[in-house]
Amino acid sequence: MSQNAPIDAIDPNTLAAPAVRLRVQAALRWMAIAGQAAAVAIVYLGFGFDLPVVATLIVIGLAVALNIALLVLFPANHMLTQRQTALFLAYDMVQLGLLLFLTGGLLNPFSLLLLAPVTISASLLNARTTAILVLFAGLIVSLLSIFHAPLPWLGLPPEIPELLRIGMWVALLLAMVFIPTYVWGVSREGRRMSAALTATRSVLAREQRLSALDGLAAAAAHQLGTPLGTIVLVSGELAGRDDLPEGLREDVALMREEAMRCRNILADLVSEENDPVVSQTHLRGLMEEAALEAGLHNKEIIISCRPNGLLATREPRLKRQPELIYGLGNLIGNAAEFADNTVYVAVTYSAQQVVVEVADDGPGFASDIIGRLGEPYTSSRSSKGVQDSDEFGLGLGFFIARTLLQRSGARVSARNLKKTELIDGAMPGGACVRVVWPRQKLETPF
Repeated sequence: MSQNAPIDAIDPNTLAAPAVRLRVQAALRWMAIAGQAAAVAIVYLGFGFDLPVVATLIVIGLAVALNIALLVLFPANHMLTQRQTALFLAYDMVQLGLLLFLTGGLLNPFSLLLLAPVTISASLLNARTTAILVLFAGLIVSLLSIFHAPLPWLGLPPEIPELLRIGMWVALLLAMVFIPTYVWGVSREGRRMSAALTATRSVLAREQRLSALDGLAAAAAHQLGTPLGTIVLVSGELAGRDDLPEGLREDVALMREEAMRCRNILADLVSEENDPVVSQTHLRGLMEEAALEAGLHNKEIIISCRPNGLLATREPRLKRQPELIYGLGNLIGNAAEFADNTVYVAVTYSAQQVVVEVADDGPGFASDIIGRLGEPYTSSRSSKGVQDSDEFGLGLGFFIARTLLQRSGARVSARNLKKTELIDGAMPGGACVRVVWPRQKLETPF
């Protein structure tokens, strides 16, 4: 939500994993070819089953020819496009279907291998392509249930009940729908989480670079101290000379005065431990910085900070951490985006913990997703004319904020306020995000 720190938009609908390298798919096809050839040899030579050897070897040879052609036409590190990957998976299904047609159709136990290409598609390709391949595989299975050569056997093949044939056909169709759907859902969730964590690491790295500017300023001040000291010394000697023209005396005095001023500024930069704006701040000051990080939303932001309990002796002081400022700024910015008029940032502290509640008077979290709030790419609010189309839409901003705050030892939870529930003396009735730290993890020791 922060307008001061945009990141690249990530559309969860385009998070399909890239297709595999040609070398990987070729290696998998070589494994399939070796397995098919071994199965034919064992069944025909080992068991002595009646098998159309020539036809099966021709079908296997076509796969060998395809692999050789691909390795000749493309370099080994060639990356297959999604379209190419889908076409080659479709070819693998056709090749396996021809082998099954020659060796008993669905009654052949190896018919289960038809699940492999659609499962691979579910883990690599997008939903539309996978659905097309599933339909194509279902067509192959349906054709094999009707048209196929007799099952290889010693003597006459056994009589298979028609009900069993239908059951195997239905089971394969159901497996072709269920297994790819499950695999696609799991792999998509993994890709979504990976992309969200990448965005989080990008934000954290940027905030750490901004924080490192303080150290760079101190280093620059240290390096500039020596030449400025020389300027002050030389200008002092010039000002003390009796033969210095009167017109230059005022210029030398001004130069010495400005050089001394620069030295004082650099001295302040070097002594960061004496500058609370740079190194340390009170709890309320951190909330005010976080509100500035949230950007301008034309909403009133009310910040309160008060003790909770008799043992709370003083307001905590803490180190200015960019993760805290950025994370809290995201929460405040999100609340301001959906608030009608006001955002409440209520901070309480005791001897044991520090609690921050960010509430708004908007519509609150949608009831159907509040249990999944914090997952990346989950819309976090009820619709009120605000579309989740910015770079932090679809719940990614809240995910990043929660991740950064949890790194500091916080527990983050979200809920919708009751109409009569008080936050800082008001009843906003909207959404509320609660962040709780153990005080010893947050406070800077003195």
